[in-house]
Amino acid sequence: MTPEPAGHAPTTDPASLGAEVAGDLLYLGFQARFLAESVRDLARSEGLHPGLAGFRMDPRSTVIARAMRCATDGKGDLCHPGPLAPGPALAFGATPLEFLRHLAAKGTSPASAREGGLSWTDLRRGMIGWGGPLGGTATQVLAGAALAFGQRGEDRAALVFERHSALQSGGWHEGMNLAGAVRAPLIVVIAAPKRADRAGHSDIGAAAVSYGVVFARVGTEPPEHLFQTVAAARRRGVRGEGPTLIELLHLGDEDRWAPHDAFAARAMAAEGLSEHDLDAIQRAAAVGVAHAVARLEKEPGPAARDALAPVCTDGPPPPPWTRRDPPGPDTPAPDDLTEQSHAE
Repeated sequence: MTPEPAGHAPTTDPASLGAEVAGDLLYLGFQARFLAESVRDLARSEGLHPGLAGFRMDPRSTVIARAMRCATDGKGDLCHPGPLAPGPALAFGATPLEFLRHLAAKGTSPASAREGGLSWTDLRRGMIGWGGPLGGTATQVLAGAALAFGQRGEDRAALVFERHSALQSGGWHEGMNLAGAVRAPLIVVIAAPKRADRAGHSDIGAAAVSYGVVFARVGTEPPEHLFQTVAAARRRGVRGEGPTLIELLHLGDEDRWAPHDAFAARAMAAEGLSEHDLDAIQRAAAVGVAHAVARLEKEPGPAARDALAPVCTDGPPPPPWTRRDPPGPDTPAPDDLTEQSHAE
């Protein structure tokens, strides 16, 4: 039986996502593609860190996150976008401008440039960011949140995206062990390395067996099938049937967007979207990203006083973040520091 989309009214056709969900998936896919292209262009033109010149987006992450129950009142599902940001964050309500502000460490960024990694925390929209060095920490945190959801009988679940290297940390295994033992509503998505075994043998699948959780491997499946798979996993979780572990097989650039493009063609027939509707969705996504890129140049840097606040990151922060310890009683005021640096 095909599940109804999580967090939305059931569609009349159990095999259909409905025009609203299909339109959302198309919009998020186009938005993610344009945003990834813009990040690479900005990195090449020194508008962002040069290390982002090879930035790539996985459109499957937007589909997975859109299958969750998103809300803006702090009562929806929780998500850690992790290494697959910004796709999951976009599905949870983040904007391209917020993501670019975060990457550029602008003073107007969601955390005033004091969070590292590719994601940030916004509990009202259900996003938890983490830029620390320990892979697997997010799985531990989200497992605890999922346990609380289950104990309170809430219609809420937790979703976390991790790199494959997380499996090498004790924290990740502790989080999975907890979630499996208490049957918590947790969905963990692992981005497989380039040389993952496509024949069906992986340490991710072995981990799922050892912790007694449902396992799914995702390659180039159609977005509508992936959406329904995650929706079913979420529903099982909130019913107390335990977590799901999903392995995302690595896709090359030529395969990355093929399922999205094929879905766009099918949606016009299966979901009743016209060619005009599809063009309007694509234009809206392109305009939103273009506005964010144009706006980024006008965004201010962090305030001088904020530079004395602790910085949560896994590496040395770039200027003006020259201090990572909290200011002490003898710390000069920001203006005094500025005058002292000019004098030197």
